[in-house]
Parts: sequence; C-alpha cells; structure tokens
Amino acid sequence: MKIHILGSLSGTEPKVDRHHTSWILELDNGKMYMFDAGENCGRSAYLKGLDMYRIGAVFISHCHIDHIGGLFNFFGVVRKMRALDGDEMPRKIALHFPKDKVAGHVTSLLELWGEIPPFTEVTTDLLTDGGVFDDGSVKIEFKGNQHIQTPAGTPPVAYSFRITAENKTVIFSGDVRSVDELKDWCCAGADQLLMESGHHSPPQLCATWQEWNAPLKQVMFLHHGREYLNFPQETLRKCRNILGDRVAFADDGTEICL
Repeated sequence: MKIHILGSLSGTEPKVDRHHTSWILELDNGKMYMFDAGENCGRSAYLKGLDMYRIGAVFISHCHIDHIGGLFNFFGVVRKMRALDGDEMPRKIALHFPKDKVAGHVTSLLELWGEIPPFTEVTTDLLTDGGVFDDGSVKIEFKGNQHIQTPAGTPPVAYSFRITAENKTVIFSGDVRSVDELKDWCCAGADQLLMESGHHSPPQLCATWQEWNAPLKQVMFLHHGREYLNFPQETLRKCRNILGDRVAFADDGTEICL
C-alpha cells in the first residue's frame, strides 16, 4: 500500500510549496482513504494524478482550520471531475468527524453551495474514543486525545488513528497535547508512524521513543512546526543521531510505499 502526502505544513503563515496537513492511504485493491483535509488537498490530489473517485472515506482528526479548511474545495474538485467526465456511477463518500455539530454544518454548506458531486451520496459519522471503522479492507481505530482540552467526563474532540491493512500498521498522531497519549500504540509497534511536529520538538520525541524502546520501523514527521521549518538539516541530523535512518520529514508530494 502507499501513503500520499498532500500537505505537510502546520497552521503557520503560508509557506512556499507547502500546504496544510492532509494525506491519502491507497491500498493495493485500489481503495483510498483520506486523513485530514488541509487547504488545497483536492488540488494536490488531482495534480498528483490520484483517482479521487476511489476515496470512499475521509477522517478528520479535529476541526482546526489547518485540518479541515480544504474539505469544501475537495468536494468542488470531485464535482467538477464528475461533470467533465460525464461520470454517472453511484458513489459514496463517508465523512468522519469528531463533532456532530460540525458534521451538520459541513453537509448543510455543501448542499447550500451546490458542491455535492452528482450521483454521490455523502454521509457523516461521529468519531468516538475507542471506536473502530472496518470495511473489510482496512481497520481504523480511533483514540481521543487532549490536543483540544475537554472537561472530564465529556467526549474528546481531537483524535489519533491506528490503521491496519495488508498486514501493515500505520499510526497517525493527528495533533496531540503529549506524545504520552500515544505510548501504548507506539510501544505495541508500527510499520509507519506519521507524527506531527507542529507542537513538539522532533529530537525530543525521538529520544522519548528510544527511551520507550518503541518498535517503530519508520517515522515520518509532518504537520511541520518552527523547529523543522527554520532548521531542517539540523533537526533531521539530531533525529537521525537518535533513531538513525528510520526518521524522515515529509514534503508535499512525498510518497511512502509499505
């Protein structure tokens, strides 16, 4: 399977050649799943040559603008493609949100603006802590975190994901308040960890995983923050001094084969 990085930037001011976080998981059977929908995710997927008709589900880790701001454009691109192609095959796209209220607003605006693609059924589902999505091709586990703090006893509104498919495991951090929130998943191991660096120091994270002796085969940082953006070579060097060549930093357009 492949991972396509559509956007690698955190919520900073605009940067040349980087857009906000979004990525697509492509399975060998052709199915695709999108995680987060930062600005220009639709444009990036289209220009990368991905068959966007095969994206059957979108998972939003949390509703900050740098993770959801490109969702409307994504639907606009798909709608335009279907019209140009004359595609009339019935299709479905399931949107998975951490908040019911946001889900309702998004679908209402898509309908109001006429951006739901023709012959396309759009559904919404609520992420739940400990919940699972399983369509027979991929299993996606949801873990709530405190990137957006919520009072005790109330549901989380920010999530991380553990994805299992084709005998591989991928962890996507989303944005987390503390890497400790992912300790059990990291210590259980993964073929690929996609970790945000917008709110953490990458070398410190690498030192923590080494301390845990976490069996992570590969680590790819994305959602880049100031430390990497300002000092990319130095930050990479520090990380590799700890975990070696297992560590890399994503660019827009990066492709990972697992």
